[in-house]
Amino acid sequence: TRRPSAITSPPIHVVDPMYRGDYTSITEAIEAANPGDRIIVRPGLYQEGIILEKPLEIIGEGDVGEIVLQATDKNALVFSTTMGRVANLTIRQMDDGKNYCIDIVQGRLELEGCDITSQSLACVAIHGSADPRLRRNRIHDGKSAGVFVYENGQGILEENDIFGNALFGVLIREGGNPTMRRNRIHDGKASGVYVYENGQGTLEENDIFGNADFGVAISDGGNPTLRRNRIHDGKSAGVSVFDNGQGTLGENDIFGNASFGVAITEGGNPTL
Repeated sequence: TRRPSAITSPPIHVVDPMYRGDYTSITEAIEAANPGDRIIVRPGLYQEGIILEKPLEIIGEGDVGEIVLQATDKNALVFSTTMGRVANLTIRQMDDGKNYCIDIVQGRLELEGCDITSQSLACVAIHGSADPRLRRNRIHDGKSAGVFVYENGQGILEENDIFGNALFGVLIREGGNPTMRRNRIHDGKASGVYVYENGQGTLEENDIFGNADFGVAISDGGNPTLRRNRIHDGKSAGVSVFDNGQGTLGENDIFGNASFGVAITEGGNPTL
């Protein structure tokens, strides 16, 4: 009888800015790695933008706050391959130009346990039918949206902390259709979630609170499904449906908002 083959770990490449690993930059390690390899990133400041065009794992080793990928005049991370995983990194986009911090243009990126911010466009962009998995990230203090899902982007976002973004916590448009579960979306300088221009999305068991405008805004053919969310303590309405927005809302707890719990105006037509 044939013996089962042993499960082997993928080849590992170590990145260390103090010359104690295989490479001193993440870009060098990506170029040298073969599909399926694992890149371990030790603490340090890596001033570069990286592009993932082959399936790899990139994992920070140590305290996430000490492992910093920082980009200026470019996206900090572009994901344009079939599969991959990025975990335990601080990722920053540092200029006020026209770049995302993380741009997911296709495939299934697993993005886990990262601390993400952007001084330019959205902290995380998902589009082009990309279908990533975002879990337990801190997505915060961006100068635009925290997460921007558009052009048929999909994805599952679970247990992320999305807060303090200058525009929207989550922006969904143009056929974007993510599934969001058990996220905290709070203390944004505009609405927590905005779904418009035929955006969709399923939001379940999220805690949406303390946003400067609406907790959830739906307009222009936006048609999300909201189930069992807590939408509370916002500075305006909990949910606002306007300009022919739609949506299905069931079993949500909507309370403590400064104006209306649910406001329906200008052709808005949700099902509650």
